[in-house]
Amino acid sequence: MFYFWHSWHRAQPPHLNRLRLKAFGYAMRKLLRVILKIRIEVRSHLLTAESSNNRTTPKGHGLSYANKLSAHYLDLARTPVSKDSFAGVDVRFSNEFEALECELGKAQSIHVCGQVDWLKILEQSEAMLHTQSKDLRVAAWLTWALYQLESFQGLLAGLCLLHYLCKHHWPEIHPAKARTRAASISWLLPRLEQALGEDVAIKEQLPLFQDLLEQLKGLEAVCTAHLGNEAPLILPMSRRLDNMIRRVTEHASQPAVIETVVAQVKQAATQLLNPGAHIETEKEAHKALRAQQESARALCAWWLKQKATDVRALRLNRVLPWLAIDAIPERNAEQITLLRGLPPDKLRGYQDSLQRGNYADLLVEIEASLAKAPFWLDGQRLAWECLQGLGAELAMRELEIHFALFIQRLPGIVELRWHDGVPFADPATRTWIAAQVMPRLQYPTDSPAVDIADSHAPWEQALEEAQAALLREGLKPAVQSLRQGMQAAKGARERFLWRFAMARLCFSAKKYELAKIQLEALDQRLQSPELNAWEPELALQVLHLLHHCCELLPQNHPVRERKEETFRRLCHLDLERVIE
Repeated sequence: MFYFWHSWHRAQPPHLNRLRLKAFGYAMRKLLRVILKIRIEVRSHLLTAESSNNRTTPKGHGLSYANKLSAHYLDLARTPVSKDSFAGVDVRFSNEFEALECELGKAQSIHVCGQVDWLKILEQSEAMLHTQSKDLRVAAWLTWALYQLESFQGLLAGLCLLHYLCKHHWPEIHPAKARTRAASISWLLPRLEQALGEDVAIKEQLPLFQDLLEQLKGLEAVCTAHLGNEAPLILPMSRRLDNMIRRVTEHASQPAVIETVVAQVKQAATQLLNPGAHIETEKEAHKALRAQQESARALCAWWLKQKATDVRALRLNRVLPWLAIDAIPERNAEQITLLRGLPPDKLRGYQDSLQRGNYADLLVEIEASLAKAPFWLDGQRLAWECLQGLGAELAMRELEIHFALFIQRLPGIVELRWHDGVPFADPATRTWIAAQVMPRLQYPTDSPAVDIADSHAPWEQALEEAQAALLREGLKPAVQSLRQGMQAAKGARERFLWRFAMARLCFSAKKYELAKIQLEALDQRLQSPELNAWEPELALQVLHLLHHCCELLPQNHPVRERKEETFRRLCHLDLERVIE
């Protein structure tokens, strides 16, 4: 049979063979991943509990997947490499070690294409720790690979392994030099700081993060005892995680959130695994849509728990709840509907959390409420403010676009009220909609015409490239490209034109307040006679764009004053264009 397959394989065109090999390799990697999970499940049932003095596994939260994963890798740490040597030999110069370094180097290399194969890192690191060497460098790489593949459950398992090796086998493990051991753990620290950022929702997986904190504190104590002043700086990160946990526990309400999420996940899994019948009636179609919405809630909750700014969760949590809404609810002449808003105590709790800065955990709660209350428009603003607090510009833009399309599809939705007369959108939400949401319906480059004296000037070409980058990457990278050009400008006139290009970019991005600040500074500079003598038309272009910004901004007393003052000057300098 092998001879037949080999002969047939050689007879095929080379490109087909490459495709088959690639597909075969992908299938084998998926199979290995499944085998790894099965092995973890089986070995977790065979493990016996150690005495309380040697216990480093997470404590008593039931036989969860996180506990099984931690038990598996703790067993790996306990198992000697051989009968003669617990820690094996130093593998620093082995081919396997260099292969791991090469794979990890892809993350920093600008020449190597492709992403790091974290499953490969996990498998080879685990094999080395099991059969060749109990090496802290390899253990740190394994810990980060576990996080990449298993999220915080994997991170906990890796830290359990590291903690156990350092606590119980410090004299034996590799590398031998204290400085190299410290560097091995220090390699992991900036990555852990990135993983445990402010956009992580702790509240709904509190026991897991408490176990993470316990392992970090234990690892910090062991390293300090053995390394002294050369110990890696684990304490600042453990303190930050401790503060995050304390901030949640001090204001915790009901501890039943995790059970609710588990029930949702079980329900979603049952629905997904059930093949179901064919859809043949409108009733069956509606039932199928409801099932998809329930499944999506559990999926969004999972995504947000891993990263509160996950754009996939924000997108899905708006598409499905709004999918079947084709018309605004029934209402009377006062725009009052029969719908009920969120309870006042819950709204007060949301406001308190927002003021305390608990953005990540609050966003998870708000998104859960929005999934069940698609007409809660104030909730969209609260979610946006949480994203703003987390500095998630891409996620903010995603929310703005979906919400703008929803408002456009349902004219009059903003004016509606709940059954008790409370508006769907309070004044703060209406102002936010006018300033941040509705401008998304306009094409980003739809700005007032500017008379360009030299379209081939470097600032004009850079502006054109920045406007293209604005659509792909957002405002910040686009502004950075213009700032680089402005720093290389020669003379005051060129710097002025570069800054004017930056103001036009802000206007294209609908950041009218930013554009207004830039234009006011440019207008102030043009008040000097020598600068105004460069190009008289340039002053008019600045004034026209400044006036247009004032028209589009939310109207308050300073904005109205600036708009009227600019209009008077335009009437004096360019009456013909004002009339047009």
